[in-house]
Amino acid sequence: MSRRKQGNVFSTEKSGDNPVQGIGYYARENPAFTPDITDIGFQKTVDDDAVSGSSNGSSSDATSSGVYSIEDKTDATNGAKSSEKGNQDEDKKNDSSKVEMKKSLNLLHCVAIMIAVTGHSSVFISPSNIFSATGSVGGSLIVWLVGGLINMMLALCFAELGTMLPHAGGPYAYVMHTFGPLPGFLIMWGYVVLIAGPFWAFLAYTAALYIVQPVYPDCDAPDSGVKLLAGWIMITMVILNCVYMKYVVKVQSFLSSTKIIALGIIVIAGIIQLAKGETENFQNIFEGTSDDPGQIGLAVLYSAFSYGGWQVMTSMMEEVKKPGRDLPRSVYITFVIVISKYIMTNVAYFTLLSPSEILGSQAVALSFMQRVYSPLSVVISVFVATTSIGALNASIMGHSRLLFAGSRVGHMPVILGMISHKYLTPWPSILILLAWGLVMLYTGGVTDMMDFIGLFSTTMGIAVVLALLYLRYTKPNEHRPYKTMFFVPLVMLVVNIAVLVLAIYQKPQKMGIGLGILFAGIPLYWFGVLWEPKPKCFRDFIGGWTIVAQKMLMIGKTSS
Repeated sequence: MSRRKQGNVFSTEKSGDNPVQGIGYYARENPAFTPDITDIGFQKTVDDDAVSGSSNGSSSDATSSGVYSIEDKTDATNGAKSSEKGNQDEDKKNDSSKVEMKKSLNLLHCVAIMIAVTGHSSVFISPSNIFSATGSVGGSLIVWLVGGLINMMLALCFAELGTMLPHAGGPYAYVMHTFGPLPGFLIMWGYVVLIAGPFWAFLAYTAALYIVQPVYPDCDAPDSGVKLLAGWIMITMVILNCVYMKYVVKVQSFLSSTKIIALGIIVIAGIIQLAKGETENFQNIFEGTSDDPGQIGLAVLYSAFSYGGWQVMTSMMEEVKKPGRDLPRSVYITFVIVISKYIMTNVAYFTLLSPSEILGSQAVALSFMQRVYSPLSVVISVFVATTSIGALNASIMGHSRLLFAGSRVGHMPVILGMISHKYLTPWPSILILLAWGLVMLYTGGVTDMMDFIGLFSTTMGIAVVLALLYLRYTKPNEHRPYKTMFFVPLVMLVVNIAVLVLAIYQKPQKMGIGLGILFAGIPLYWFGVLWEPKPKCFRDFIGGWTIVAQKMLMIGKTSS
């Protein structure tokens, strides 16, 4: 490992034949839940002698990246003299080392990956929120169906844009490609503050709740104790991902498989109870259904959140053999299976738990298993906890990729595009998201987290559908390996706008706070991106603290 000073920033390089194992390695080895940005990865750089011409960048280059340069004129002159030879050598080396994704995924692979990542641990904790909003057994089951269909149709829109723009990846890139940098920046900003932070908090809280709740079988676990344990889980998983990512990846498949086992146990237990005649809660299935549109909209918002994770398809585009055929088919197959699985799980809950018990339970799956066979409740607790930890583990590296990508295009501070010299993981991005996740954990409840995630997911869905319709209008002859039926984006646009409006109507203060946080990205974009050139004193200050952070964390820039 060698370090070269570029302006005020040390650049991390690695010579030899071993590729840098960073985010790209993680995504390839673990097709678990990831957010909506393509696998940027941490690239292996070329040898020092091959880039000697660019190692001494000019001060203007460093300044434009937001880092103040203090290189002297001699260094700049030497760099200019060797630039021609260095560029020639680098071009030759690049030509011989170009790597493309191997198209190795068929329909079966796509379906397997999608089923593994679609949904997370929400089915074990959110049924009470959805039932509370709908007011009846039948209403809640319909909302679970509607939420699944909404996600399926939205996934078809993503499939069209993803096959049309295979190298972009994710709503951040789709929106920026279509509408420009400011809307793209708002998507990235909203994803970080309204999805990543709340989602980390939600997963850590769910894991902690299912660990602690068995100790309090007859009452709710103390919220303060659950949050303390959740914070410890979040910090521990961050440390493991920063330092021992290679080993964490190896256990991820086990962590993800526990969800299937837990759902299988619950569904089988539910079928047995139905066979025994436990159908009391299904006699007047729609009794008590809410007629408040705002409550129904909120319930749909929660159910749509519960099917998250399928966005990983945006990072598979370049690896699918026939994306125009297999991706939409995998969407249909996946959602038929996942929707059926979630509805059967909720039916199982209602075979033994009364509506009041579901409303009063923080951990519905645990309450159900205690009624079925109490010794198995510990098994369910362990499986749900490991499921949540597995999703958190995947999200820690997945979400940091978005900040890393934003830094590379100048939408985030340069330090967020740096990685650890020793462990080759994006420490600054992960630590920033950890701090925000802890803030969300200790300042809000589970419902708050679901509100913010659902709000931005719906807003992001509207932006993506608008991008699809705009490109359909402005580039009708553009090559599209897959083109979804025209009514799909139209229905999605109307439904998502309706759900958003109803949610704002039902919770104006909470949704207003979320939208305020989202649109706070506009002045932030002006300050961080548009305001150029920044005062020298400001650049000196940022450059100085960047160096301090680099020395403290032992981090450096990767090659572009």
